[in-house]
Amino acid sequence: MLFQTLDNKEECVGIYCNDELIFDVAKFPDSLSTTWSYHPSLQSLNVEYASLYLEGGRMEEYIPEYLQEEWEDVFQKLKAFKRSLKISQVNSQENCFYDLVPDRFLIDYCSVKNRITQHIINSVPRPPRYKFYKAMAEMLGEISSHSIDLDQRHLRSLMGSPKLKSHAASLLGGNHRVEYNPFGTITGRLTTKKNSFPILTLNKVFRPAVRPTNDFYMEIDFNGAEVRTLLGLSGHSQPQGDVHDFHLKNVFTDLSTRAEAKTAFFAWMYGAKGNLPQAQRNKLEEYYDKREVLRKFWVEGNVVTPYRKVIQNVDEHHALNYIVQSVAAELTLKQALKINYLLKKYGSGSHIAFLIHDAVVIDIKQRDLSLLPDIVGLMESTDFGKFKTNVKKGLNLGSLEVCRG
Repeated sequence: MLFQTLDNKEECVGIYCNDELIFDVAKFPDSLSTTWSYHPSLQSLNVEYASLYLEGGRMEEYIPEYLQEEWEDVFQKLKAFKRSLKISQVNSQENCFYDLVPDRFLIDYCSVKNRITQHIINSVPRPPRYKFYKAMAEMLGEISSHSIDLDQRHLRSLMGSPKLKSHAASLLGGNHRVEYNPFGTITGRLTTKKNSFPILTLNKVFRPAVRPTNDFYMEIDFNGAEVRTLLGLSGHSQPQGDVHDFHLKNVFTDLSTRAEAKTAFFAWMYGAKGNLPQAQRNKLEEYYDKREVLRKFWVEGNVVTPYRKVIQNVDEHHALNYIVQSVAAELTLKQALKINYLLKKYGSGSHIAFLIHDAVVIDIKQRDLSLLPDIVGLMESTDFGKFKTNVKKGLNLGSLEVCRG
């Protein structure tokens, strides 16, 4: 049975189906089967999400001609309602959208969206990677359902700075939820949606204002994620210690510092023009066979990763970059999915708060700290060997400190 959710916030539970609005989960029909996108109230149901069939494409590009006029009409009404709510200074983050607009509009809007959803399900092939997309969408939807506890006193203390005033004000008055777009980049690295809390680009000075709703933040990130990904793609085992120290000792023996080794490696890896000595290039090429990686995963001008992600029309200059970034990004998501499952099964309310590049940030309760060895173990156990991780703990996002080697 086709249906649509009426708000994306966890506490706002309501659906449209059979030409009526239902606001009680206990009264949801058992036959609910297909909708546009995920809502936390659906996590126990086996539901098909039509938006994932488009793999990042816009719904408007798939609306059949016979529905375009109806959709334009209800969409313009939707924009008008949102505009009037903004003018009236109604906080849409603290209210359920369905409480702010007429029921008749919701029925008309969802009726058209149901028909568009059905058209997409019928006309667009189900992506081969749909199962992964669905698991990812559900996890990211759960993350977005948690409102961030912002330290307003800290943000107001920054209002006196001409450089920080505008940004601090936007954080205070903006959306306090992180809403990710999993299809925002060509390589699959996460971006945030427009008007989302800007966790991926948040200036360090604002990080102390981001506080957990439980007892601590725990951040677990890979040591040299992209380097280790290339090691794995090249068929090499993973070094136990820091990967750039490994390069310093085993590849760049003529260099003095870890920082120099790191700079030299990335200059070589991504083909940056510079003065990397030929001797260093030769040592790297003895250890890493970039051409073999390209032969395996760059096929007739298209990148095809081990996870079956396809990036079309890629030139040789960008191919290795796209392969490594795409695999590293998806690897982080896959590890986060494992951690999310563990927390839901064994935790007492701890949850993933954010994904920040190759880091998983957990809003954790004191009683769940006993799960930390298992969480770290899941993060480190990858498809390309055991990746060393860095683990940090703090009372806010700006006070994270290493809590183990």
